[in-house]
Amino acid sequence: MSKSFLVQAPVDQVWDFMSNIEQVVTCVPGAELTDALGENRFAVTISIRVGPIKSSYKGEVAVADLDAENHRLRLVGKGQDTRGKGGATMELTGTLTSMDAGTTEVQGDSTVTISGMLAQFGSRMIEDVSNQMFDQFTLCLRNRLEGNGESPVQAAKPVAGMSIAATALKGALSRTVDRAKQKIGLLSTEPDDSA
Repeated sequence: MSKSFLVQAPVDQVWDFMSNIEQVVTCVPGAELTDALGENRFAVTISIRVGPIKSSYKGEVAVADLDAENHRLRLVGKGQDTRGKGGATMELTGTLTSMDAGTTEVQGDSTVTISGMLAQFGSRMIEDVSNQMFDQFTLCLRNRLEGNGESPVQAAKPVAGMSIAATALKGALSRTVDRAKQKIGLLSTEPDDSA
């Protein structure tokens, strides 16, 4: 997955936040940093609910590369479902770019592999859930960096399962309906030039 977004804050301020795992984890829905293991390694837990299935992963995140000059970092993580019914691995590369008027572009490229109960939902549903989590993360990050800095730091709330599942299901249904309309000729694949 590749994602990007803008933050109305200077690149050095965004880098200070993004390169500090203890701060970043407070914006990841359902995540909690449980211990610093040394050598840029951290013990973490993350909980997610998709429909009737709730999974909690316990694992480790490590800062594999931290390039302050080019504002680029790489994180790797792995975890096991706490009930022993699967696992997950993650690799994320984040790059910050200074834009006009003190704005920073955050670009993230990640690869996530999931096995077990959550994997049964398929890649489309997992992608929809990931998009919802990404939206919550960026909202939290912007609030922290674009605010006046006086609000206390609070951990992000766990992933709201039913709302994420409902949004993900809505996205999946919308794609299915669009494909069906396209097959019977109710949805044009040509661009609309009437505007």
